[in-house]
Amino acid sequence: MKKLTVVPFLFLLLVACQNQANTEDAQQTIDSSTLNVTEKETQQNEEISTSQEKEDTPPEYLDETNYNGDQLEIVKLMNARMRYLYEKDEAAYMSLIDPESPILGMGRYKIRKVTSMSDITIQEQSNLYQAVVMVNELNENDEEYSNTMVFWKKKEDGDSAKWVIADID
Repeated sequence: MKKLTVVPFLFLLLVACQNQANTEDAQQTIDSSTLNVTEKETQQNEEISTSQEKEDTPPEYLDETNYNGDQLEIVKLMNARMRYLYEKDEAAYMSLIDPESPILGMGRYKIRKVTSMSDITIQEQSNLYQAVVMVNELNENDEEYSNTMVFWKKKEDGDSAKWVIADID
């Protein structure tokens, strides 16, 4: 008779141990799923943070110490353009542009830095001085673009003449 009561007891013990193992397996599965989701969220947050840091990082301005005279004024204009794009100050940006320019507004991008720049070539025309410089610019998405920038300084303005951006292609 004792053997008969021991058998169901062993059976219950076996079932209980099996349920405990399944519960632990299920718990480990839940824990690893939570860990994977948490790792993915952390990675996404880091990517967003890195992207925001690039956008919030001020541009690397051109070194103005290597220039003088008209070339210095043109480099200052280029730096002001980068600053106003960074600050999203369209009114200040448009103040750099000649009213006769085909440029109608400010771009919706930021320039992080000028990666290369040709010599600034200044030519005298009949009514104005024209300067041309080719630049490679790096935007906030690490995309590089080549632009030809054209600047004017009108002779009719005499000594008060200032360089303005005429076009950017």
